[in-house]
Amino acid sequence: MHSLPARSLPNPARWSCRFGPVTMRTTREAMLVNTRRRRIGLLVGALVAAGLLLLGGVAWTVWWVSDNIGAPGPGPTGSGPCSSADSVNLTLVFADGHVVQACTRDRPACPNQTISGTMNGQALPSVSQFTLSNQLRSSSRRYIFSMRFDGALPVESAEQTLQLDPRVGLPPGLPGSATTTGPPQGAIVQISPRDPYEDGYATVSGSVTVSSSHGVAFGRIDGGFGGTGPIRPDRPVPSSTKPTPLRIAGSFACNH
Repeated sequence: MHSLPARSLPNPARWSCRFGPVTMRTTREAMLVNTRRRRIGLLVGALVAAGLLLLGGVAWTVWWVSDNIGAPGPGPTGSGPCSSADSVNLTLVFADGHVVQACTRDRPACPNQTISGTMNGQALPSVSQFTLSNQLRSSSRRYIFSMRFDGALPVESAEQTLQLDPRVGLPPGLPGSATTTGPPQGAIVQISPRDPYEDGYATVSGSVTVSSSHGVAFGRIDGGFGGTGPIRPDRPVPSSTKPTPLRIAGSFACNH
C-alpha cells in the first residue's frame, strides 16, 4: 500500500488561516446588511404611520367643517346624562308628551354684540344686544340653542326678569322689531334640532330671569313655543310633521 507524499496533504493550519478571516468578514457583512434592513424597515414604517395620521387628521378636519357648516356656536361639550355640572341645562317638552334633556358642560360666551343692517338701501341704527348661541347634546341628537335680549346686559347686573317676545327675533330697526337703548326688557329663545336638521322654533311666551356678576351671567328660562310657532314672526310656520316642542325650561351660565 503506497502512502501519499507529505506535501500533497492539506495543511490544516494554512486552511484555517486562509478561510477563517473570510468567514468572519462575511458574518459581519451579513449583520450590517440585516441592521440596515431593520433601520430601513423602521423608517418606512414610521413614514407610513405619519402619513396615516396626516390623512386621518385631514379627514377629521373635513368632517368637522362639514358637520358644523350652518351650525352657529361651538359644539356641545361634556358627555353622559345632563346634570347640575352642565353650564346650560334645559328641558324640552314635546307635543306628544316626551321630554328631552339638552345641555353643554363648558360655559359658552355670551357677549353684548353690536348689530346693524340696512333696509331699502338705508343703514339701520346700530344696537348692542346680549347674545348667546351654542350647540347642546342630548341622549338622541344635538340641538342649536340661541338666546337674544333686546338690549345690552351690563357686566354687573342685579337679577331682573325679561318677557319672552318673538319680536326680539326681528332684525333691529325693522318695523315691529323690539329694541331698546337702555337695559334689556325682552328676550327670545330659539331651538333647532340637528342630526338631521329640522325646522327651528322660537318662544312666544314666558320669561327669562337673568343676573350678571364678575364676568358671568346666570339665569333661568321658562318659555312656551306655542306648538307650531315659527322661528321668527316674519317667516313661515315650520312644515315638519314630527312632534313639536311646547315648552322649554332650565338654567344657564355663560361668560359675559
